[in-house]
Amino acid sequence: MRPPFAIVCCCAVLAPLWGAIAPAEADVFGPIGLASAGVTPGGAFDQQADSANDAVISGNGRFVAFDGSFAGHPGVFRRDLVTGEVATVAEGDAVLPSISEDGRFVSFTTTAPLDPADDTNKAPDVYVRDMSNPSTQPCEAGEGAPPCAFTLASAVNGSAVGLSYAYEVGPNQAFEETHYGSVASGRSALSANGREVAFETTAISNLANPNRSGSGTPEAPKTPVEVAVRYLDTDTTTLVSARYDPATRGPALNSAGQPEPTPASAEGGYGAVYLSGPQLTPAFPSPYTGASLSADGSTVAWLGQQVGEQAPVMRGSDLASEPRYTEPLWRRIGEGEQAPTRRVTGGSDPTSPQCVASGETQVAVPATLRDPCQGPFDTSGGKNNDNGLWTGGLNEDYLPSLSSNGLTVAFLATARDIAGGEEFNSGQSSTDLYVVDMRDGLSRVAATRRLTELAGGSLTNEALTAPILDLGVSPDGSEVAFATKRTVFPLGSPSYVSAPAAAVAAVELYDADLQDDTLTRVTQGYEGQPSEPTSNTETFTGSPSFSDDGNLLAFSSLSDNLVYGDGNHNSDVFVVARKRFPSNPTAQEVSAAPANPALQPSWQLQATALSRRDGSVLIDVLVPGSGTLRVGAQSAVRVRLAKAARSAANHRRSRRARTTVATRTVSSAVAHPTIAGVRAMTLTLTHAYKSLASVRGGLSATVKLVFSAVGHPTLHLSVAVTFARKLTKRARSRTAAAHRAKRKGRL
Repeated sequence: MRPPFAIVCCCAVLAPLWGAIAPAEADVFGPIGLASAGVTPGGAFDQQADSANDAVISGNGRFVAFDGSFAGHPGVFRRDLVTGEVATVAEGDAVLPSISEDGRFVSFTTTAPLDPADDTNKAPDVYVRDMSNPSTQPCEAGEGAPPCAFTLASAVNGSAVGLSYAYEVGPNQAFEETHYGSVASGRSALSANGREVAFETTAISNLANPNRSGSGTPEAPKTPVEVAVRYLDTDTTTLVSARYDPATRGPALNSAGQPEPTPASAEGGYGAVYLSGPQLTPAFPSPYTGASLSADGSTVAWLGQQVGEQAPVMRGSDLASEPRYTEPLWRRIGEGEQAPTRRVTGGSDPTSPQCVASGETQVAVPATLRDPCQGPFDTSGGKNNDNGLWTGGLNEDYLPSLSSNGLTVAFLATARDIAGGEEFNSGQSSTDLYVVDMRDGLSRVAATRRLTELAGGSLTNEALTAPILDLGVSPDGSEVAFATKRTVFPLGSPSYVSAPAAAVAAVELYDADLQDDTLTRVTQGYEGQPSEPTSNTETFTGSPSFSDDGNLLAFSSLSDNLVYGDGNHNSDVFVVARKRFPSNPTAQEVSAAPANPALQPSWQLQATALSRRDGSVLIDVLVPGSGTLRVGAQSAVRVRLAKAARSAANHRRSRRARTTVATRTVSSAVAHPTIAGVRAMTLTLTHAYKSLASVRGGLSATVKLVFSAVGHPTLHLSVAVTFARKLTKRARSRTAAAHRAKRKGRL
């Protein structure tokens, strides 16, 4: 436990963070405040959490929820940033909180039967706590029981009864019964009003068929994982991960008109959601299982497997029909049960208008963006990697993150971005960060934007290629925060505006502002130094969560130098605000008019010339006013001499002296402009010299322009031009033959 005075210092930092703040004017962040510290109800003094993880901030910026241990008790907790009070949400193994916009409702996952009448299994289940009810005790059954603070969310459709699960009979059954059931993701499982919850089943259940008991020995082809949304006010549970019907281009419906679940693969039991392979892993608690629900409750996103069973796919280099292939999926459940599941991005784009118009049935091999059906990624994997958009491990957040309206999706990918052009054959993959606009009318290539890029090909150089570990998108979709040990960001957009760290140390948190097109390092020590790891082992920073206006950013970190007096040497939750600058308008002055200003326009002549293919020359002349403009082109040409009496002695010499070179006017024109401005004049060679435009190189000439006006001096200007006619190949052949014949006749 830390000394009380140190806590007071940290809490003081938080005092102004949640209040009304002017709109963002710079990508600069202020001092970091400790949020996993405060006063428990009835507590005698401030204290710091023993450990705190999985931070999430309420939309109004007043509350922060986290899991960990506080005052020696494990569970989920909620900190009031105004009063400093830390309230218990649920004790025990409760983890992965999400919070409503006003902070009243908090969702989480636990194996504790907080509603014993309806939750009769040993498995993890999803609950929602109403913080307006001060009781932390499990629900009581029977008439006259007091209102319960906990609502079981992982329940059968149309009932409050919890889901039932089936497990493989054998030596692992006891472990599976307490580690596989239903889970909700941290930060993104709860809608803004707190009345809709997205969750995922990690064991075979009766979710899609309430009449299925879930008992017995499950077989591999049965679906072990499904995504659903629970509507707490109506006791309705809706299946999200539905099977795709190519005939209707939407979910396949059963006889009751309900979406059918995604079937598992025959060879390995892969279901609709990524679970890291054919085994039921990762077991509860795992930080990134579940699905993301948009704040308005309209949209769900998840990292899918069996993509070809859930959305349109193509053959060729698009390998999405393979069972283990992984890719973010997106469904607009607010549009009803017929709303299709859409691919966020991937190795093909079969629904784009360009692809449909092309009539292609498979994408090109190798992948190329010249193919109208190609998606942004080459998803063929690589050495030691499975095929798919995601082939990383369990240390990175593979769950897509949604904006509040669901139209912006941020995600991590290990597949090769085709436009990036990397050809790093490291034999492994590192993650990069992308954001996608899901509005209608955009191809997947046009909708996908890359926010980070590998700076090298060796994964041992963490400064260049360390993976992105965690991410979060702001409610309006304009900011994406992410955590990594990487210090080099070669992309010019967004532009990295922070001072780069001299060496790789702890995992740092960064903020990409998509409106300002900047990338800023958020975390730093309380004296401005880089974050420091607590030991020589990996130091985690992550779980970024934004308030509604994007002004506050909550996160968790193991670094112990972010706030002065941080003394638990363990993970903590922090809040940081954007630094604001006053909107002081710059003083402006208008100087006095200069003395004796030149009010009359200058009397001058300007011209430009352009040679045309037909052998003419276009002259654009800028005249200063009304007057007479005379234009004449002069060139040195060969002319014949006049005949004269010659003696017999010089007769032979005269045959060689019948022509000479002289300057002649080869074209002329006159115009009478009435106002100042540009006057276009076309010069064409006179008949005697017209053929000279067709010789090689054309005819060079000097155009002399003379402009005269009453009461003004006469203006003169010369411009060099070339009369050159561009002949077709056939015409050039005829002209050359004619010249040869002419020369032959003279000999």
